[in-house]
Amino acid sequence: MKEPQRANLFDHLAELRTRIIRSALYAMAGMILVWVLYDPIYRLAAAPILRAVDKIHGEIQVTAFMEGFLIRAQISLVGGLILTMPFIYWELWAFVSPALTRSERRVMAPLVPVSGLLFLGGVALAYLMTEPSIVWMASMNPPETVARYRLNENLLLILKFYLAFGLAFQLPLVLVLLAALGVIDSQLMTKRWREASVGIFIIAAVITPTWDPVTMTVCALPMVVLYLGTIWVVKIIERRRARRESEETDEEKERDEEGLD
Repeated sequence: MKEPQRANLFDHLAELRTRIIRSALYAMAGMILVWVLYDPIYRLAAAPILRAVDKIHGEIQVTAFMEGFLIRAQISLVGGLILTMPFIYWELWAFVSPALTRSERRVMAPLVPVSGLLFLGGVALAYLMTEPSIVWMASMNPPETVARYRLNENLLLILKFYLAFGLAFQLPLVLVLLAALGVIDSQLMTKRWREASVGIFIIAAVITPTWDPVTMTVCALPMVVLYLGTIWVVKIIERRRARRESEETDEEKERDEEGLD
């Protein structure tokens, strides 16, 4: 490797390290904030579980000395990641954007705030689905039994569900990025929408805490709608790109004609 290339690589690695450190500091700050504000955040996070268990006349148990500390640590970890994910997305964008062309940056720039909204939208949908999902699963319990659940392991499962669903709602951004880079286009997305829908339902089946068809369908349908909406966005990007290329071609022709004159 030549010396300038090696120096350029080291510069990129140094910048990547800086971005990772900043992202880690953002996440740590979010975790500290959630730790300090633990009581109201715990009540908010655990509310769907407690309501569902109350409906089925079950019990929530804490069975170990360290369990209360672990619950607080888990809520702080996942809650901190959820709160700071938009800032982490910004660091990712700041690292990637210099490698993009001006037109690609113009397309991708609005996606940074949208990514945060989509992430929070996915978390909100998962939150709304938690209570009916638990009630449905509990309906499978054998008759004449008492449902007793450990708070630690079940709350961690639900928090992972929130985080996974927030990440799954980043699908439109991934598709727009691939379209901006020329990897896919609207014709391919339209042609393969059935296969994409099947893949989305598989993802929903994997990330939902229950595997019943109703919950899976309710969770998958918004992602299918987002996929179809992304096709429309990609078509707009393609039309703008074609118009821009046509204008650039016309300008080049004009310059060539002026040069001949």
